[in-house]
Amino acid sequence: MTETPQLQDFNLFPKHVGIWEGTWTICDGEGNKLQQFTAVLEQRIVDNEWRQTNHQTYADGSTEVQEFVGRAIGHGELEVSSQTPPFSNYKTLAKELDDRLILFKIWEKETNALRAIELIHLVGEGYRVRTTQSFTSKGELQGIMTIVETKR
Repeated sequence: MTETPQLQDFNLFPKHVGIWEGTWTICDGEGNKLQQFTAVLEQRIVDNEWRQTNHQTYADGSTEVQEFVGRAIGHGELEVSSQTPPFSNYKTLAKELDDRLILFKIWEKETNALRAIELIHLVGEGYRVRTTQSFTSKGELQGIMTIVETKR
């Protein structure tokens, strides 16, 4: 029987534990800016689970909270889930690629269509850049998102 990998023993996820703050910029498939907002992310390891809470604040003052839980499925690999729509409709796998890069792949549960790919680059201690490509259910580029974050 294989023992469940321990998140604290992963190479990269533990370096992301903490509170991150940044600006999210969402563009359409042609690169035209659609939206920009700020967010504060709390990322923790609790009982060998990745716990993430996103607190997003929009230009009009409205806010949104999203919660995610990741469970180790292999060394450096997590399966991430959420009860928050629309994320509750997705299957997400996250994998450490090396000592600085994490790749997320997100599929629609119902159709298994790839909906997004996100790359998180830990550029330096306390500084990371995230880029996301999102796709329609037919596989066409829907949008691009960039996130630049610093650790508090």
